[in-house]
Amino acid sequence: MTSTTDAKDLAAIVNTSQGDYPIWVGWNIIEEIGERVHSILDTSTAYIITDEGAHRQARRAQFALEAAGIAAHMFIMPAGETHKTLETVQLVYRWLAERKAERGHLVVAVGGGVVGDLAGFCAATYLRGMPFAQVPTSLLAMMDAAIGGKVAVDLPQGKNLVGAFYQPKFVLSDVSALQTLPPRELTSGWAEAIKHGLILDRELLASFERDTGPIKALEPDIATDIIRRSVAIKANIVSQDERETLGIRILLNYGHTIGHAIESATGYGSFLHGEAVSVGMMGAAYIGEEIGLMSADEVERQRAVLADYDLPLTCGEMDIDAVTNAMLSDKKTAGRAIRWVMLDGIGNATTRNDIPPSLVRRTLERLAVD
Repeated sequence: MTSTTDAKDLAAIVNTSQGDYPIWVGWNIIEEIGERVHSILDTSTAYIITDEGAHRQARRAQFALEAAGIAAHMFIMPAGETHKTLETVQLVYRWLAERKAERGHLVVAVGGGVVGDLAGFCAATYLRGMPFAQVPTSLLAMMDAAIGGKVAVDLPQGKNLVGAFYQPKFVLSDVSALQTLPPRELTSGWAEAIKHGLILDRELLASFERDTGPIKALEPDIATDIIRRSVAIKANIVSQDERETLGIRILLNYGHTIGHAIESATGYGSFLHGEAVSVGMMGAAYIGEEIGLMSADEVERQRAVLADYDLPLTCGEMDIDAVTNAMLSDKKTAGRAIRWVMLDGIGNATTRNDIPPSLVRRTLERLAVD
């Protein structure tokens, strides 16, 4: 049986108030999910929640669970952020109720961040909490959404406004699953991975710069290693600041203030999350340069690495007032003062809440070009 702590593909152990859990990052490890479930909890039944884009990987997980003697049912939701709603949650609740789901059964999210957020929210709330596991199949989810226990759904007024902190029993990231992603989805995911280097790890950033070709081509050893290293950074931050109360976890939001606002103002239909975050990181860098935190060379270094991974640096024409309003309604805003995550040089993230609105507007205008 695979141990939770000595598997060669262990990226990190996340320490939380709800218990510690492993994050595994490997190649072709989804077939091992059954034995890994058995190594962590005693359950007879699993409920896989997936979407139309990830159902092939979900079938792999289903067969592996059943081969290990765990009955596995599957719910396939429509793909896309527009379905991360309370209406979809109700459908999942009904499905679980019809199958007489019990508190000791396991919910397994197989898919991208939308699936993970929604499945985790259902697991956190159905029967006042069922154990759940994250099996992210998009790069973005492996890097970000699957780690840290933030589960949520969207309202028309904004993203992730209804949610909870609810930690998984484990995260299993099979890098081979990324081979089936559309190129744009894969590209989007590199934004969060590169972000981890920009905010905290110069060596990781240098690896992204040095090994661009093999990483983008998903060469198994190199791609798995860089993803495992990037994942470990987020896991470490979550372990230090589980509920975003110590001012550490917020550093992961570099690029997200503008990025989330662009997503919201465009109805979540124009930009993938990583694309919006890439634009947001450029905005934060421009602001950082103007207030003296970043040098022109550092801004150019960030721009170059994002460009090397085919990420957008501008967002085209946008409604600047709508983006500004979206920033002011963000969860991280307090007393209408936006808390910005900035780089005080590459690899050294910090926060500021004194950025003048006029500078923010000039920066948005700078980003609103083709």
